[in-house]
Amino acid sequence: MLENAGALDVNTLGVQRLNRAALPHLRGQGSGTFLYVGSTIPVTTPPFLGPYVVSKAAMDALALVTSYEVAPLGIETVIVMPGAFTRGTDHFPKAGRPVDATGVTGYRTLDPLVARNEQATESLFTPGTQADPMVVAEEITRVLSLPFGERPFRSVVDLTNSLVEQANSAVLEARADFVRRMGFEDVLHVTRA
Repeated sequence: MLENAGALDVNTLGVQRLNRAALPHLRGQGSGTFLYVGSTIPVTTPPFLGPYVVSKAAMDALALVTSYEVAPLGIETVIVMPGAFTRGTDHFPKAGRPVDATGVTGYRTLDPLVARNEQATESLFTPGTQADPMVVAEEITRVLSLPFGERPFRSVVDLTNSLVEQANSAVLEARADFVRRMGFEDVLHVTRA
């Protein structure tokens, strides 16, 4: 259901525009931190949220390649990865539907599955879990309070216990090995001014 490109405009192109606006300042001072609010979606990849999934995966890739390019300039990167939240946000109900009526008719056979997406997502939480998105803001505050150079590259805020940390660890190891074998070890570590 990729007919709705608004998520790409906000979550990917918007992030690129902010990068371009901030980079001259950060390069000029020789240090800084890019903090991205990503998602666990590039790891978990739920169905029926096409535009949102694609936009968050693209933003994650943008953050990763940007980290390679800015680390030698003294700029660190942090990606905070919130998991699913079914309260305090309205993006899941809106993310699974095309905006045009013609697109909707092409997917009518999926309506029963899409209709229970919110309930299916809610079932991922341990009963009694209060999935308040405020925990994401608290994690951002915690991470930014850490000294420069001690902030994690990724910080997962997932209350659904979806094994995202384990997946991130395996992928980080594979990417770092690949980049090292290319001879670009320097882009994996922030250069201190």
